[in-house]
Amino acid sequence: MHHHWSTLKKIRDNCRSFLNQLYTCELCLGECETGSFLCQRCRDDLPYPSLTCPQCSEPVRTEGRCGRCQRHPPDFDYSHCSLTYHHPVTHWMHKCKEGRDIRMAARFCDLMLTSPPLWTIRPDFLVAIPTSRRRLLSRGFNLSEVICHQLSRELNIPVMKHGLRKLRHSEQRLFSGAERRRRSAGIGPGGLDLSGLHLMIIDDVMTTGSTLNEAAQQLKAQGANIVGAWCLARTIKDR
Repeated sequence: MHHHWSTLKKIRDNCRSFLNQLYTCELCLGECETGSFLCQRCRDDLPYPSLTCPQCSEPVRTEGRCGRCQRHPPDFDYSHCSLTYHHPVTHWMHKCKEGRDIRMAARFCDLMLTSPPLWTIRPDFLVAIPTSRRRLLSRGFNLSEVICHQLSRELNIPVMKHGLRKLRHSEQRLFSGAERRRRSAGIGPGGLDLSGLHLMIIDDVMTTGSTLNEAAQQLKAQGANIVGAWCLARTIKDR
């Protein structure tokens, strides 16, 4: 009987330590709220952007649109990046994409909802950046699409499924900022009538904004009235 109780106690202790591990902050190993992966202090210390241009999300010194957006506005009307692309975001993104860990998408959605855009008018639809068949086969999922569907459920905004399509495979991440701006991301129209709609493009990381710009161009060519963009993180551009 004693042996039986000691086994039960061991199982109970193991379960308790397992549950404690589940709710330990991933960054500082301190305790965090049930169901969370970060404690409040580490969440507050994440690399949130300071003052940024409301159109391209680049850092600015004074409020309002940056000089570049005033001179050469992109095709998207506004953008919002919940974080800047620094540690630990870079580590998480690498784990998700190179480690093919789709579970990270739920975390990214959670972090985006912690720092959402301030809409004056809610978008009619969310639109994911499409990926190529080759990328889908190698990674197993389109992160932009997974985040888009999770945000759709949380915010109760429907997903526009065929607003955009990928025309060809392109490795934008292999090129410099200047090169990215010159090269096409290979995004084409989906062939829908989007007349008068307010659409929000969802993507993981905004680097130069050229992919989002191309996507916005195609959505507006199909009649979209307002096109915004919301990304998890923004890289601070190499000038």
